[in-house]
Amino acid sequence: MRRHLESLSFYISATECLVEGEGSGVVLASSTPLSLWGGVDPDRGEIIDRHHPLCGEGIAGRALVIPHGRGSCTGSVVLLEAIHAGQAPAVIVLNRVDDIIALGAIVAEEVLSLAVPIVVLDDARFAMAQAAHLITLHRGRRLVLSGPRLAGLASVTAGGELGHEPAPAIAANDGFPLSPADRRCLDGEKGPAAQAAMRIVLRMARLQGALGLLDVTRVHVDGCIYTGPAGLEFAERLAGWGGTVGISAPSDPASIPGASTRLIELSRRLGASPVSTAEPSGERPPWPWLLGLCIAVTGRAPALPDGRPGSDLPFGG
Repeated sequence: MRRHLESLSFYISATECLVEGEGSGVVLASSTPLSLWGGVDPDRGEIIDRHHPLCGEGIAGRALVIPHGRGSCTGSVVLLEAIHAGQAPAVIVLNRVDDIIALGAIVAEEVLSLAVPIVVLDDARFAMAQAAHLITLHRGRRLVLSGPRLAGLASVTAGGELGHEPAPAIAANDGFPLSPADRRCLDGEKGPAAQAAMRIVLRMARLQGALGLLDVTRVHVDGCIYTGPAGLEFAERLAGWGGTVGISAPSDPASIPGASTRLIELSRRLGASPVSTAEPSGERPPWPWLLGLCIAVTGRAPALPDGRPGSDLPFGG
């Protein structure tokens, strides 16, 4: 027997869940991508991009349903700040993998122990999520969509079960040919800072479809700017956990006026060498400073299939 339902429940696979967790919120949906940097005020949890359809709406505690983000990779820091301030969405639903959004949530989870789950849905289920009134993600990756607008969008078997059984959880290093040094780092033998940094690098590598990790000897940590207390706490925790930069890592604290003196001090403490934008430091890879600092601490970066250091993140601080 088939019937129209106002509540749909299905399981999502491990690859569809960028950040695990649970959360529930009233849907705030748009088919227009959202730039977090310049588009969201993280202290108020408000969309401030005047050209976006959701301008003026609050994201705190909502189920934010957008196809993906756009704009500068500093958006990852904006999400981190919103999470730290308690102004982040309860759950984020995307239509495709977004490295910028994922990075902010991954750093929050790994370093600040604050989680905002992020899931990626295919076109059909994303359309249902946009039409839902309430979205709830349960532990075990069970997603429940509910609301009167769902009636007529989907005709499902009685009980509302869709999709497939949840896939087994995948370890952070699953599928990667890690070196013995990588494994020691991941096991915590090089200290908590290197362990957290390695986990972040590995999680981002998996999201980018990298085939493994490669050695890097120089990292330009771009855009070491003060955007709020969360970014500062990220650097302070790495330094407090004994993190050190073991490779050449010039940082660029002056890329935007008003850079935090404390961030410059922490960069020095970690072993980076602050430079001016006027000073040549070689080719600057497209890593935002959250990821760039982790790469500097571990000396390892995602490797794309063609052997280049991997990052799909737009360069811009």
